Amino acid sequence: MATSTTTTTPLVVSFSRSCRCPYPHRHSPGKPKPKLPPLRSLSLSLSLRTGPLAVLPRRRRDVSAAYGDGDMDDDFGDFDPDDADGVSEDDDVDNEQDYDVDYDRLLAPVVKPPLGPAAAEEGDIAMVAADSFVSTRESASDTVVDYTVDEDEFHKIRLLHCDFLIRKVPDPDDDVFDFREMYVTPPDTDIYSIPRVLAPMPQKYVRCTKKNFGRYHVSEPPVEHLRDPLYKTEREIMKVFLTKHYRNRRSDDPEFFLDFEEIYVIDSKTRSITRAKVVVSVPEGKKRDRRNDLLLIRDGGESFRIIDKTKRDDATTVIQREEWAKSRQDVEKHFRKLRDFDYSNWF
Repeated sequence: MATSTTTTTPLVVSFSRSCRCPYPHRHSPGKPKPKLPPLRSLSLSLSLRTGPLAVLPRRRRDVSAAYGDGDMDDDFGDFDPDDADGVSEDDDVDNEQDYDVDYDRLLAPVVKPPLGPAAAEEGDIAMVAADSFVSTRESASDTVVDYTVDEDEFHKIRLLHCDFLIRKVPDPDDDVFDFREMYVTPPDTDIYSIPRVLAPMPQKYVRCTKKNFGRYHVSEPPVEHLRDPLYKTEREIMKVFLTKHYRNRRSDDPEFFLDFEEIYVIDSKTRSITRAKVVVSVPEGKKRDRRNDLLLIRDGGESFRIIDKTKRDDATTVIQREEWAKSRQDVEKHFRKLRDFDYSNWF
């Protein structure tokens, strides 16, 4: 049965400068048309206050309904600064020294650059104090906070199981992340808790590029019945990769490229954030040309490897290699049912 579609045409009203009403009206031929005074531009001046702005207090609320009427401190226990969920006081400020990159041992050895003021990265973003900033570095994971967070001041990363909030810095590019204040919340709720931090986070502002990792169900036109609607698109984001800009350069910089050695992984299932363990398989090590880096992500976003882009395999070779490994595992699993032992040689 055909479906009728109703189209609504918007009403357009045009105002003329020579009349005071939106619709034209008739004038008598004997009387001249009234002349309006010329239009003058209106100027609006705003006075800026030089005094400090008053800090708005945070609205505290009762979150006992989410976890019962009992004491919440007994559920979470005391926080240990040496625990894997937090950051101890002995951690170095420099992020590169907190988590060394794993270079391939079969390649040339890597010599660390000398430490000092000359070794500081170029393009570091100056620290800016925020009135609403609350440090969450020394808080235990999964602890529900008793205040409401202004989500406009955070990068909201939507995942399948939760929403991740990371403090953002006022910047035209809107790609600066401050990992010192982070929250995690169930989708479409206002219950904010401290996420699990599995690796030391940088104590400075970092420019990052966000990349989603998950399953996508792309909408396609109907094939059998042409009058059917399009198939619905579904996005299941399981992880998000935040890749640092090399030397904190802007995306419009002619020397811009990504630093694949510093990748932060946000996991939707574990509600945690960590730094990826990246293996560099380039003989030059840190002295290489980073513009030729190619990042390989395998095992569902668990393993990261950097190779030279000239050694990139074509799509056909990669598919054949993956299919051969999978078919061998399937055949070996089938043969185990017919043998008296678990492991055997491939023949």
